[in-house]
Amino acid sequence: MKFLLILFAILSLNIKNTDTPISNSEVGIQKGHSKSNFEKTSDNSDFIRTTLYKGTLNETVNISLYINEQDHPCGGNLTILNAMYKYDNQEKWILLNVTTDKQKKKYCMIEDNFTGSLFLEEDGNFLNGKWISPNTEKQFKIELKKVELDNSSVENLDEILFDDLLYNKNDC
Repeated sequence: MKFLLILFAILSLNIKNTDTPISNSEVGIQKGHSKSNFEKTSDNSDFIRTTLYKGTLNETVNISLYINEQDHPCGGNLTILNAMYKYDNQEKWILLNVTTDKQKKKYCMIEDNFTGSLFLEEDGNFLNGKWISPNTEKQFKIELKKVELDNSSVENLDEILFDDLLYNKNDC
């Protein structure tokens, strides 16, 4: 059953449904940042939100998760979600490929190179769910809480996400 869940998650990443916002790496750097994490900026950029969550994996390991959401170039109600997370005792961020439902309350995040999956559900300022290993033998509880960001923190996180992780992944 667990294997089927992971297999379904992988297959859903390869299926492009026009009703489902799917993150991919087709985005450049966005410089506009909002004071409110969920509202568009006053300069009318395609930026929707940047959110940092902090919490625990397996109730003992501190982690941080950063999500950047932008309007999709095709318009409509589609958005592009880019995300990364890291263990707080390490410097390196891990790029995530994100799929979400239309209401943006449930997320499937696959680690780059498929070293693990995060299945999270949004509840107000919280994201809760599980991290699952590729062979499904390890599953750990994830509990995250939204953290307020200032503009310089957003710029630093966007630089890591876009300039380091996404650029290096897509660099020929």
